[in-house]
Amino acid sequence: MQVIDAFFPYLGMLEICSIFGEVSRMSDFKNLFSPGKIGTMELRNRLIMPAMGSGMQAEDGSVTERLYHYHRVRAAGGTGLITVEIAAVHPTSKGAGLAIYDDKYIPGLRRLVDVIHQGGAKACLQLWHAGRQLNSMVTGMPIVAPSAIPCPLCQEEPKELSVGEIQELVEAYGEAARRAMEAGFDSIELHGAHGYLIAQFMSPYSNKRTDEYGGSLERRARFAREIISSVRSKVGPDYPLLYRFSGEELVEGGLTIEDNKKIAPLLVDAGVDCLHVSVGVYETLRYVVPPMDLERGFNAWAAHEIKKVVSVPVIAVDRINDPYVAEDILAQGQADFIAIGRSLLTEPNWPKLVQEGKYDQMRHCIACNQGCVDRLLLEQKHATCILNPSCGREEEFAFKSVQGKKKVVVIGGGPAGMEAARIARQRGCEVVLFEKSSDLGGQWRLAGIPANKCEIRGDVQWLIKNLYSSGVEVKMNTPATVENVQAQKPDLIILATGAEPTAPQLPGIDLPHVVLAKQALEDPASLGKRVVVVGGGPTGLETAEYLAEQGKEVTVVEVLEDVGLTIGPARKFFLMERLQKFGVDLRIQTRLEKVTPQGVEICCEEKSFIEADNVVLATGVRSIADLEAKLASIAKLEVIGDAKEPRKATEAFYEAQVVARSI
Repeated sequence: MQVIDAFFPYLGMLEICSIFGEVSRMSDFKNLFSPGKIGTMELRNRLIMPAMGSGMQAEDGSVTERLYHYHRVRAAGGTGLITVEIAAVHPTSKGAGLAIYDDKYIPGLRRLVDVIHQGGAKACLQLWHAGRQLNSMVTGMPIVAPSAIPCPLCQEEPKELSVGEIQELVEAYGEAARRAMEAGFDSIELHGAHGYLIAQFMSPYSNKRTDEYGGSLERRARFAREIISSVRSKVGPDYPLLYRFSGEELVEGGLTIEDNKKIAPLLVDAGVDCLHVSVGVYETLRYVVPPMDLERGFNAWAAHEIKKVVSVPVIAVDRINDPYVAEDILAQGQADFIAIGRSLLTEPNWPKLVQEGKYDQMRHCIACNQGCVDRLLLEQKHATCILNPSCGREEEFAFKSVQGKKKVVVIGGGPAGMEAARIARQRGCEVVLFEKSSDLGGQWRLAGIPANKCEIRGDVQWLIKNLYSSGVEVKMNTPATVENVQAQKPDLIILATGAEPTAPQLPGIDLPHVVLAKQALEDPASLGKRVVVVGGGPTGLETAEYLAEQGKEVTVVEVLEDVGLTIGPARKFFLMERLQKFGVDLRIQTRLEKVTPQGVEICCEEKSFIEADNVVLATGVRSIADLEAKLASIAKLEVIGDAKEPRKATEAFYEAQVVARSI
């Protein structure tokens, strides 16, 4: 049942931090770039872009220019098959993605297919109905499900479908398949995973019916098999049909891998040409869109188990962001195809770069979830990528060389400064970067120190390597002054000096055993056994975990009602799980009153004392923009990242790209 028990040991074997700079060879990926076949559909390689909700559709579910260009760029990047995101087959599931329940959607979808084909990829459309995993405020009509059981996350009681209504939906799937074929799609995929409607019928967790659509496994599978039959009646026996389902649902009473090893042959017998093995439902969304806390390729074991019981191709998916991991899965015979999703948001040319031996040029998805799923679900904005803000903005951020000679001075070698410098240099500017310290990376470098954040460490190294290789003149250990900036005669000055930690004004805060989180992360050995971390934000919690993992007794003191308020839900779940495992004592609604040589005085309803050898401050930061007024008279000045206002890395990379592309 527990996915964690079946993790692959890829993280230690292929840690990005240790392999950046390797030059890949085509021979390293002979399986990955061999042609493949799904039914009658021939693919140029074994790489598939899975369906991912983007939030780029029009309000009525039609294709927009934004979505068109998003797929145009990824199809041209070398992927074998592009699976276009969820398309609602019926109005009872409208509002959360594309729509295909009416012929009026065919022209827009056909245009999307054409641009995918122009890029050399084959096109697939995922047919979808959310069932109970949606709300009527989105659809504008009652939500429906096999049983009147609310989704624990969406929390709205659905209407239980009658047999007549079930047959209407079965027909809707068939008609949707017909429209997809008429639009020119080379294949379709039925979304039977992640707790959506087909999965709701299949799983005893959500299906409590006692009629012919509930009870035994065979009866619960009836809805899926009737849909497959309806699809086949509309598109014929040779049209490629994929089916995505969760190998394990990871909820009590949900489907297990043993259940699905019985279900898979039933689906193939009904007419499915390929099985795409995912994981989870809404309640276990942390596995559906797995963050950096989970190991690469962690779900490939499930694809392997399904492959043992069917003769059709099987697709492995989830946290496969490294080509060596992908190749190993194929070489071991665990799957026939590899789905890489978020990696194509970060680097659309992922397949081409690997195939051309340019592994070291490829920017890896760090599985932070901030720009994609967190932005989509929590902020209700279109998906993008924090490392690639041009994702979803392909036309706005189209690359253009600068006209004439331009000199740019960048002040600060953190993520915003390095990103702005390398983009400006790529566009043809002469760029000089001043960094006052002996290290590049700033807060991004510190963010990569804690456990389970190897991906960020890798991205820091990627930025540094590309900064130098692009030809930026980097002046380390050189504070920017009015004189040395003026001497460069810049056309543009980009101030990316970041932020510095702040400390509360309390008695004892200046004692020698009080240190900043930066020192704790960089030199944990200098700290004693008992540590109090003041501040329960991301920095405080990850510092606490890092210290606790090394055997220190750690207490976190946070004045607010909860900790980690700005951490995405998936990352927070696993971080909190590890903090509990390491015995970190979390004190919420607790105020630091005083620091003494022996520890700290705190107040939570009443005062108490915690003994501590060291006190670590993670109580926030303030912008460093002292040079702004002094430099404004020299040339045009842009302030970006934390120097503008302390925020997340998302804003730092985005503002860097905006400024560098506006020159």
